[in-house]
Amino acid sequence: MPMDPAYLILTMLVIFLFTGMPIAFVLGVAAMIMIMLDPNVMPQIMGMVPFGGANNYLLVAALLFMIAGEVMNQGRIAERLINFAGSLVGHIRGGLAHVNILTSLFFSEISGTATSDAAAIGSVMIPQMKKRGYDVAFAAAVTATSATMAIIVPPSLNLILYAYVSDTSIAQLFAAGIIPGFVVCFALMLTAYLISVRKGYPIEGKFDIKNVLSTGREAIIPITLPILILGGILGGIFTPTEAGAVAALWAIILATLYYRSLTFRSLLDTLRVAGKRSAMLMFIVATSTLLGWYMTNQGIPQEIAEGILGISDNYWVVLLAINVFFLLAGTIVHGTPAILMLVPIFLPLADQLGIDRVHFGLIVTINLGIGQQTPPVASVVLVTCSIARISIGAIIPALMWFLGAMLVVLALINVFPALSLWLPSVIL
Repeated sequence: MPMDPAYLILTMLVIFLFTGMPIAFVLGVAAMIMIMLDPNVMPQIMGMVPFGGANNYLLVAALLFMIAGEVMNQGRIAERLINFAGSLVGHIRGGLAHVNILTSLFFSEISGTATSDAAAIGSVMIPQMKKRGYDVAFAAAVTATSATMAIIVPPSLNLILYAYVSDTSIAQLFAAGIIPGFVVCFALMLTAYLISVRKGYPIEGKFDIKNVLSTGREAIIPITLPILILGGILGGIFTPTEAGAVAALWAIILATLYYRSLTFRSLLDTLRVAGKRSAMLMFIVATSTLLGWYMTNQGIPQEIAEGILGISDNYWVVLLAINVFFLLAGTIVHGTPAILMLVPIFLPLADQLGIDRVHFGLIVTINLGIGQQTPPVASVVLVTCSIARISIGAIIPALMWFLGAMLVVLALINVFPALSLWLPSVIL
């Protein structure tokens, strides 16, 4: 071929992305063009590899967790979690901001996706914060950044996809995400508190144990869902895919029979939405598998690893370069295709550096979570800006404080691997 395959692929990806082509087609078309231009590769591979990539039992878990999250979202479960979070942290300065963040942590353990979290929590909390005198950009920034916990704590869709492409234990990844998720929650609440003190945002009454018990009774049943998921997987009772099936069934029972917040017709609509999202996911998986196969066949991951190591062989310098790359990638590519496309490229380099694959999974996930808060993609920020009815430019000043807090957490995760590896070593 007249040009290096790596440069051709990169050029095509950039051009296709900027034309607005859907990401699945970007990956698939680039792979097909490269295969057709290469006389050493059989064209028949274009049908075989995508099917093999999408034909994976673990990916069914992603669909099932999507169903569970969407049902809980449409079933107005978030309101009960908000009331419970309010009874726990509403008495702190900037109470509604803390309620927003803590509710996002609760809901993250159900939804698995940041956009679902932002839509469910934001539609309730942003209007309430505006009524109580909070700056609308601050309310939107709190909602957007706290929704990122959904891709860190289990049942994170990004961790499921990382487990798929890296051949890593999903149970270990789920366990590894728990402590970093709580650290992110604390960092965001601390940032919100400092801003609330400076701006004089209100508290929501005094702490009342009776109110905690009352709202806790309403929220305890939804909270059983993440307990059921984690307990079953970590206890070896069922596989991640079986856990997804149990979670989806339990969510449907709660929303339709216990709370009766979903009718049969609305349940079908909810399942239709989850089905469309999973179809898009599987299409991306199939096309990214084809591109990944070709890149591996051409030895491109090894070339990239050698190029980075050519800059420096110092562990911390290389690790910093990896972090910066994934952070920038997250600003222009959504988390799902970024994981499917980039992790197979950088995994050999991580292995060469001696980075534990579970630890590397948390590094990748948090980097992409921060990146997706930043334009031009900024999918979660777009959701909260739409709810708040403000422009992306208006949210940036408030958003930067919370992104700074998340960058501090990211640095801690990199420097202290035990934050992500200690819990799996204890309970698994």
